[in-house]
Amino acid sequence: MEIQSFKDFKNNNLKGDILTTNDIIKCIQKGGVIYAEVVKDLKNHNEKNPLTPVDVDEDGFITIEYNNGEYSVKLEDVKRIEF
Repeated sequence: MEIQSFKDFKNNNLKGDILTTNDIIKCIQKGGVIYAEVVKDLKNHNEKNPLTPVDVDEDGFITIEYNNGEYSVKLEDVKRIEF
């Protein structure tokens, strides 16, 4: 298991204003994963499952790939990122 520095492992606060779209872009570029409370249209989502972000828009909607499907996550629902 790789030890990560603080800048590579961030926890989101309740308002969702710690993580930014730039953090998600860096996560995508480095092949990282995100963990989110809510994933739109994904039933039985477990927030402990890593999600692979593939795109993020200016409004904070993140497209993720999970189990061969694409879903959407709001930036404020992201609890942490790892890369």
